[in-house]
Amino acid sequence: MRPRCFQVAPFIVLVALGCGGDGIERAPITGVVTVEGLPLPGALIQFLPQPGTPGEGALGSSDPDGKFEVISSRDSDYGIPPGEYKIRVSRLQDSNGTFVPADAPQADFPDAMESVPVPYSTINSPLTAVISSDGGEVKVEIPVALVDPNAKTKKKRR
Repeated sequence: MRPRCFQVAPFIVLVALGCGGDGIERAPITGVVTVEGLPLPGALIQFLPQPGTPGEGALGSSDPDGKFEVISSRDSDYGIPPGEYKIRVSRLQDSNGTFVPADAPQADFPDAMESVPVPYSTINSPLTAVISSDGGEVKVEIPVALVDPNAKTKKKRR
């Protein structure tokens, strides 16, 4: 029979290594998203890592003042790995003109339309950020007006 210390040792090693953690360094960031200088509440802000940046990216949602924090793992780790990112911003609007909460399932709002104009709402967004290991504040500015919810040429979110 093995001594008890050999049975417990693997468990201690796993705990010390952060069992379940991905081992990726994250920098604490906060941010604000604006449209033509005004806060954009209820938006989903997605950080898409560029080549050479570790991790799968990060997500955040803006509060009534346009402020956001991001999580960057399936374990809801706050912060973001240092590196270069494209930033995609989305805010859906229901057919009745109300904005869909950023965390709402799309199936609950099948007629919702994107209110952030192309290209800022796509993966080809020109918005970018470089995150240092110190983190800090990220300012995301959409320089054009939102899509008019009453426009006749609406496109559904894909």
